[in-house]
Amino acid sequence: MRLSTGAWRCTAAAAVLVGTVGAMTAPAVATQSPPPKPASTSAAAMRGEAWFYQRCSLCHMGRIVKDDTYAPMGPRLAGVLKNASADREKLIREQIQRGSPRMPGFQHTFTPAEFEELIAYIKTL
Repeated sequence: MRLSTGAWRCTAAAAVLVGTVGAMTAPAVATQSPPPKPASTSAAAMRGEAWFYQRCSLCHMGRIVKDDTYAPMGPRLAGVLKNASADREKLIREQIQRGSPRMPGFQHTFTPAEFEELIAYIKTL
């Protein structure tokens, strides 16, 4: 295949442009890895953390303005299941699944495995 002078110049310019663009790579960005989890945090609790941030954090960590002060809508969950008795854990599980007038129930939101992951994470708070 023979190219005319005009087509040759166009093709050569495109090759130079493509070569230049190909050579222009994004500078290396220093990425920070997330802080390491404590060794006791299981894989299930790590997955449960994602469920918590998706479904629970808006109310239990998010803030709203009440009387010109910031306060979470729901109670803080730090320590709520840490070293909890079986009865306490059962009550918390029922509360999450059933809900209350101020909190929706999540019995239809999580699969049983996802719910166990969420509970595993709440135990680490």
